[in-house]
Amino acid sequence: MKTVIRLVALLALTCCTGSGHRGGGCENSVFYGYVNICLPEIKGMKECLAHENVKKIVQPYLAVGPVLGYYLNDDTYGKIDSLGTITYDTYFMLYGEYRHENYQASVDDLEQKTAGLEKSLFDREGFAQIEKNMGAVKAEKPVLLEKYSPHPNVRTMIVIMKYKSDDGTETSVVSAANVILIKQRLLNLAYYVAYSGGKSIDDLKMKNEAVVDIFMKLN
Repeated sequence: MKTVIRLVALLALTCCTGSGHRGGGCENSVFYGYVNICLPEIKGMKECLAHENVKKIVQPYLAVGPVLGYYLNDDTYGKIDSLGTITYDTYFMLYGEYRHENYQASVDDLEQKTAGLEKSLFDREGFAQIEKNMGAVKAEKPVLLEKYSPHPNVRTMIVIMKYKSDDGTETSVVSAANVILIKQRLLNLAYYVAYSGGKSIDDLKMKNEAVVDIFMKLN
């Protein structure tokens, strides 16, 4: 589980609801500064940030900014009472930064934040900082597979990284790192899955784009 926490930190440096989007009103919302953000419902996943075990998982990130939503797939959610002792590799996390909570951002800010995230992930200095923050977990330099904009106010990077955990296990993870401008606020939405070939990348992109679309329409 330590590896999952550190991967969340990597992109940072840079009561649960049911599944399925029903449309219409907002079933679950949170405040980011003074702005109310409606959380999407995601088919096959549950938003579980209120659960005590999830709060423990996201605790390391809270030094940087608030976590607004955390989604586990149905299989992992069924084991949520053991979350601190099991390994899982599929989840969404919506988060921000304290310095941006009440900053009225523009598209220029969206571009700058995306460029900053890319720099933190892929240049030599940024990767050195990643390695430092990951501690005992050893990672190969992340590879940028694709960068595109699925919505005028969203910038998405598809990233793959191989890492070795404390016990020597090697794993490859593919993620969608989204930087989002919504209601004049900057947010990050990260989606992680275990890499298992090209189909896992295609599936990740398809689901990520569907969730981004729902999220933007709700807000």
